[in-house]
Formats: sequence, structure tokens, C-alpha cells
Amino acid sequence: MPDAAATTDKPKKAKKGIMGALLPVLAFVAGAGAGGAGAVLAVLQLGGQLGLPAASHAPAAPTTAAPPAGPLEYVEIDNAFTSNLADNGRYLQVKLSLSTFGGADAVAAIEKHRPAIISAVLAALGEAREADLANVEAKDALRERLKDVINKALKAKGEPGTVEEVFFTSLVVQ
Repeated sequence: MPDAAATTDKPKKAKKGIMGALLPVLAFVAGAGAGGAGAVLAVLQLGGQLGLPAASHAPAAPTTAAPPAGPLEYVEIDNAFTSNLADNGRYLQVKLSLSTFGGADAVAAIEKHRPAIISAVLAALGEAREADLANVEAKDALRERLKDVINKALKAKGEPGTVEEVFFTSLVVQ
């Protein structure tokens, strides 16, 4: 009988030994983490007293220097732009809308130079690849490229390039 009792005691001791060994390690890790977090908070709070810049919870100031000149206006470009993608021959068709803070003068310039804008957009879309439409970030980069192309076309015609943003109102790839 003593052998049966000894075999049942051994697993209990083994389990207790593992838990006994893990518990101090876990307590040490948790304590170190809490201590580290406390140290970070202390540095952030007392940083100004130590000659370090204090942490600020205020939002960062906007980087734009001047407020927009006029009210925000949208100009819909009625044309549907259709082009082949440069890398695979698939078709891309987009419709665009532009925004400007330039007021009535900017809207009139966009209307007046619509053929130059259409030509510039078609040329830029002719260079587009499937990767330029792969995800939201790529589409945003394409919108920025189109904004730059449109503003360059307006400036080439003697107008200020005041298009603030380009929006896809329709986008189809086939």
C-alpha cells in the first residue's frame, strides 16, 4: 500500500512544483510591466521639471497656414473618362467631381478650360496601372495625381490652380 500512496503523491508534488515555479515568474513579469508603465507615466508627468518637454494632451495645431479664400464649391465633370490600363489592357472608366475654395472665378476657370482638363486627365489615366486601383491608398494616390494634373493644366492656361480635391463619383474596371 505505501507504494500506491507514493505514486499518487508524486503527481501532486509535480503539479505543485510547476505551479510553484511559474507563479513567481508570472508575478515578476507582471510587476516589471507595472513598474515600467509607472516609470513612463512619471517621466511624462515630471518631464517638464527635469528639463524635458512635458507631454501635451492638446491636439496638434493644423499645418495649413492660411484659411481657404472662399466657400467650398464642387464642380461635376460630366464626362465619363475611359482608358485602357497600361499594364494589362483592361478598361478603366471614372467620373470625377472637383472641389475648390477659389469661388466663382475658380469654377468659371474650370468650366472655361474643360477641354484642357479632360485631355490632361485622359493622359494621366492612360498611364494608370492595375496597382493604382488595388486598394484605398492607391486610389487616393491616383486622385492626388489627377489633382496635380488638373492644376497644372489650369496654370498652363494662365489660371490659378485652385482645385483642392478630386473625387471619384464612379469607378469601373473591366
